[in-house]
Amino acid sequence: MCKEDMNYSKRCCDCKEGPQGVPGLQGEQGIQGVPGSQGIMGPQGVQGVQGLQGPPGKDCDHSNRECNCLAAYCNIYSEVDQLLTAWTTPGDFVKFQMSNSVSPEFDISNAALLGEVKFLKKGIYSIAFSIEASLAPPFPAPVPVWALALFLNGAEVPGSSFGGFNQSPDDDVENAIGRVMVPVNANDIIKLRNISIGQGIVLKAIHPSLAFPLTCASLNINLVKELP
Repeated sequence: MCKEDMNYSKRCCDCKEGPQGVPGLQGEQGIQGVPGSQGIMGPQGVQGVQGLQGPPGKDCDHSNRECNCLAAYCNIYSEVDQLLTAWTTPGDFVKFQMSNSVSPEFDISNAALLGEVKFLKKGIYSIAFSIEASLAPPFPAPVPVWALALFLNGAEVPGSSFGGFNQSPDDDVENAIGRVMVPVNANDIIKLRNISIGQGIVLKAIHPSLAFPLTCASLNINLVKELP
């Protein structure tokens, strides 16, 4: 409480600060201000490096809702026991009696009789074969290796000879596979032949331990590039 001192003519206060009052309720949020103006657009970045252009595609004929794009394939095989006679004898080639898919670019009318596939389109082809075979008895000593190769128009295709080896007559079959890339002309003929001198090869398809015949020989041909 403050009082006035008459003798010294000045005022004094001995009052203490009171406790802080309870905070009032929060007021309502004010109205949102007007958005500021958009800033200036930055400079354009440097243009990236242009990618390489791909090869031109082959024209397609959509008038018949079909595409004339590059496609030629041939898959033929055998599930029949065969005996290939020794090299240069009349029966030294593989016969293919069955087919899965063959496009019109191939003639396989002599595949089952002469083992021949005729090409009807000029191009570069990937040709692969697989054989399950054994040396024809009797086995000479020492036991020789046996082999097959692809022949194009009667000439061996370079790099296409692949072989197998049976250690004894107790060996059932041995697998031999090969793959080559070959340029061919229309009407060229491919054939898979035994190149073992003086020795036959047996292709065995029927085995009592198998539920289905074994594919003892297969030939797969695909067009890689058409040539003019």
